[in-house]
Amino acid sequence: MYLIHPRRKLQTGTSYLVNAIREKHPEVPIIIIQSIIFEHGYFDQSVMQRVNKQNENINQEIVKLRLSGVKGLYLISTCNLLGDDHEGTVDGIHPNDLGFDRMLRQLKPEIMEILKKYNIERE
Repeated sequence: MYLIHPRRKLQTGTSYLVNAIREKHPEVPIIIIQSIIFEHGYFDQSVMQRVNKQNENINQEIVKLRLSGVKGLYLISTCNLLGDDHEGTVDGIHPNDLGFDRMLRQLKPEIMEILKKYNIERE
């Protein structure tokens, strides 16, 4: 299993990385997780727009890769990953214990469901 968290240059880097992983490991699931909205993105609209654009780009890349025949490619949304009360980070960017707990509660079931499809079932 590979987890990919996109940050920059998604359109060229994502397909290259996914295809490189798939070439070496044709049967493993590849899980891509969108970027989260940083706290200051709620105040600085350019930050919010940049993260939204990153997530839009990664969605488009996933669609293209799937249409090109790449199998076992999964996308997990980070919508509300840290909660909606602005208490999930230490500094607006880095998750605190509450933020990590919320991430675990949202991501674990989704990842476990994917792994089940591949008979990979660990707690």
